[in-house]
Amino acid sequence: MQTLNLIAGIAFDPTIRGILAVLVGVVVLMGSVYLLLATNTGNRLGFLLALTGLFGWMAIMGSIWWIYGIGMQGQAPEWDVVEYNAGDVEQAVTEKVTELELSDLPQDDDGVDYEAMSTLAEEDPERFVEINERFQEDSNGWRWMPASDPSRGEAEATVSAELPECSTCNFGIENPADFLVLGAFEVGGKEGLPADPSRWDRIRTQIVSAFTIKNPERYAVVQVQRVIEQEPEPGQAPPTPEVDPAEPVISVVMIRDIGDRRFPAAMITIGSTLIFALLCWVLHQRERILESNLAHAEAVRNGTAVPSGATA
Repeated sequence: MQTLNLIAGIAFDPTIRGILAVLVGVVVLMGSVYLLLATNTGNRLGFLLALTGLFGWMAIMGSIWWIYGIGMQGQAPEWDVVEYNAGDVEQAVTEKVTELELSDLPQDDDGVDYEAMSTLAEEDPERFVEINERFQEDSNGWRWMPASDPSRGEAEATVSAELPECSTCNFGIENPADFLVLGAFEVGGKEGLPADPSRWDRIRTQIVSAFTIKNPERYAVVQVQRVIEQEPEPGQAPPTPEVDPAEPVISVVMIRDIGDRRFPAAMITIGSTLIFALLCWVLHQRERILESNLAHAEAVRNGTAVPSGATA
């Protein structure tokens, strides 16, 4: 009766429900396998066989998780902000950022014509690639990231989340609506594909990437600028944000943290494989002992067994 009262008192919220579901799954699935093996081979051997099969399955599952980066995962790759720089990027603390030479980009009266670069990336890709390649040569590898680049989208999302939360910054930015992204730049990391890759380019890139054990440092700079405060008119659509030319350009410097997404899966695979190999060795030793005992018993029945302490 007390057990029923205890069960009735459990609040089946998602946490308790999840724990109970896992326990029931373990008991039903693994327990049923052990029950079948135990009734056919005995308690000890059945448990050893069930345990060996479990860790063999975990080794296979872990290897699939490890290859495809699924299942139990560690920290995902992300951008970490290392510096906020207002004004000239040549005055940045991060040494790599001081190599960012913006004079090769289209210029207007206020400096870099960010809108022209964005327009070229969408309307004249060939001209954009030409300018970007020259910019890379003069900036020691830095390249302009177009709006279609997934890395730029992730970097902008990091800036939108981190910049308003900066407690030591005096930029007057309290939310992502207070600024506009002007441009984004990237350097470092593993070598990627060329602009128009062939099949051999893809094969070579895959091979080089696989054999590059240590990931090179990868930096990104996202430049933003405060917008002019505009009061929305009643009944009208919100005004289009416009940058305030009187405000400085803020360069958010980030470094890529590759994380350890596959590390848990790798540990599961390696650990399960070692335990599986140990259990297989135990089964093998048990089989050898069993064969030796059976051979001795057969010799005793045939009268060919050597008495203990005697020489053949």
